[in-house]
Amino acid sequence: MKLTGDSDGIEELKFIKENKIYYLKFLLNEAKTNTTRCAEFKGRDGKTKYRITFHDLSGEIRIEKAPD
Repeated sequence: MKLTGDSDGIEELKFIKENKIYYLKFLLNEAKTNTTRCAEFKGRDGKTKYRITFHDLSGEIRIEKAPD
């Protein structure tokens, strides 16, 4: 899997990986199986929303700030 997109979002995912591995697995599974191929999560500040988008063909995972 290749992570691309917002660098702050990638850092948040790395933090989740280190501290909440089951939540990270949930997010990735949600993005892979959801009909929209997306899942959203909040950053450590509790305000900033990020969106994970899974691209089937390339296997790429894109992280971007979610619109409000």
